[in-house]
Amino acid sequence: MAIDPQRNTYSTYLQLAQLLSAQKTSTASDDELLFIVIHQSHELWFKLVIHELDCAITALAPPAGSPHKTDSLLTAYKRLARVGEILELLISSWSVLRTLTPDEFHVFRDTVGRDGASGFQSVQYRVLEFKLGLKYRQLDVDAEKKSVFGSGSDEDERVLESALAGKSIYDAVNIYLARHKRGYGIDDPRKGDFTQRYAKQLAVFRCWKDIYEDREEAPDLYQLGEKLVDVEDAFRRWRLNHLSTVSRIIGSNAGTGGSSGLRYLKGVANQLYESPMFPELWDVRNYMFNKTGFDEGRAGYVPSKG
Repeated sequence: MAIDPQRNTYSTYLQLAQLLSAQKTSTASDDELLFIVIHQSHELWFKLVIHELDCAITALAPPAGSPHKTDSLLTAYKRLARVGEILELLISSWSVLRTLTPDEFHVFRDTVGRDGASGFQSVQYRVLEFKLGLKYRQLDVDAEKKSVFGSGSDEDERVLESALAGKSIYDAVNIYLARHKRGYGIDDPRKGDFTQRYAKQLAVFRCWKDIYEDREEAPDLYQLGEKLVDVEDAFRRWRLNHLSTVSRIIGSNAGTGGSSGLRYLKGVANQLYESPMFPELWDVRNYMFNKTGFDEGRAGYVPSKG
């Protein structure tokens, strides 16, 4: 008896026929499927992380006309907790790809990078970085400025521009702090232009410092801070594991599509230690460990006017 195609089943609900037919290998290599599945699964998880970050941003800073009438710290906390867990899963996925040896990858590598294809072109990864606060139009690649725009479809460009112009999760957090911790004078120095990367503020640092020093007074905000640190820490480790995986498989050779490979990945892996996404939360750690030796000026904070 034939199954009604309109009937809701496990397979139709998950669209498994479409999903499981999307892995098209181009060589006779038995290892090419591994490479495809790992990267397709990354894109699916990126999609979910972007969704969760959007939910958290809306919860903390509901836009005008939003059905969400008031902000919700609990919702944001829950969403960020989920993002952290997804990133942990993504970190562990590199261990599976590391089972691929150089000679196995070499068999199908040219088909991966044909026509200059590269992970650099992942629109969702760029959107994810924008949502986390890493805002940029160009990146330093092989000592040259390379635009992250112009290599995709019109829809890709629209998605990237929208994400670049939108609030990051930390922008939404600071909007929430400005609303609920008014005594600190937290401001939006960019005046609503979120296309530039956030620069740390003394008012925000002092606010987080007080939250961490007296966590009993604001345990919800303390936990929010810790969830943000969880996310950045996991994202750092994801980048480091990516670097380690590439090094193991291709050594210091050029990356897929002709990119600089290891050299570029080293730069981005180190970036967040030099310039964190959520800078005040890391400076609070410096302060808490050495309260008498911490100097706001040396840490790069400019005193507020007036």
